[in-house]
Amino acid sequence: MPGPTESIGLALVLSENGRFQAEISLRRERLRIGRRPYNDLALDDLTVSGEHAEIQVHPEGCLIRDLDSRNGTHVNGRPITECQLAEGDCIDIGIYRLRLARATQAAAASAAPVVSTPLLEYLSGPYAGITQRVDRNLLRIGNGDAQVAVIARRRSGWFMTHLEGMAMPMVNGVAIGPAASPLADGDLIELAGAQVRFRLPG
Repeated sequence: MPGPTESIGLALVLSENGRFQAEISLRRERLRIGRRPYNDLALDDLTVSGEHAEIQVHPEGCLIRDLDSRNGTHVNGRPITECQLAEGDCIDIGIYRLRLARATQAAAASAAPVVSTPLLEYLSGPYAGITQRVDRNLLRIGNGDAQVAVIARRRSGWFMTHLEGMAMPMVNGVAIGPAASPLADGDLIELAGAQVRFRLPG
């Protein structure tokens, strides 16, 4: 009797910020994804929940389910709770992207546009007048444990996520909520009593 991948012949192409990392063959009926090392696919980044999502493989295709993750699971740019997957679909989990493709298409599937290195201009607060380069894929900003957020790079751009504290950070005067919020050039971030301008050089 054929197994799941003998029927569908698909794999997950893993990339981080547009850089190819691995091809994961779907050889089991269930693939659990998360930050904890006991997951079938462990993604070691704070933007990924301990147990983030699960893919179920059937002879007729694949189903992905979000496991109540902190930052959500996105398929083709849209947040999902559960949905069927088709060949070519892109799954965003934190700073990682998984593309469902034929097992021989790994290298071709991982290309991504170049993302500019942003700047944070502190307009008020203890660091007023300082400009900080976001020179890593994941940057914590805030004030100790009182209010902390993470700015992270994904394939589609830069995002901010609330990490710690009772109050949510604000972008352009609107609280971002529990999900990752995209950042654009000129956005005004309010966090831990400070105003910070997000700049994305052209």
